[in-house]
Amino acid sequence: MQIELPDDILMRAEANASDLKLLLAVGLYGDNRIDYVDACTLSELSSELMNRELVRRGLPIQQYRHGALDKSRVV
Repeated sequence: MQIELPDDILMRAEANASDLKLLLAVGLYGDNRIDYVDACTLSELSSELMNRELVRRGLPIQQYRHGALDKSRVV
């Protein structure tokens, strides 16, 4: 997938591709739309750097593998 964004807005935001990947990963993770592993993959950050970013933003760190939680057993 490719997304086109106006250069002038990105320049004003002082954002680059890495910034946008991180913002998207953290946002989706914070909304419980992707898991921790996917957030690391999307942001292209190591677990250590992702942990720092999540703590900085006040988000919980839940490191479980995608599909490892059996949702039918959650009460």
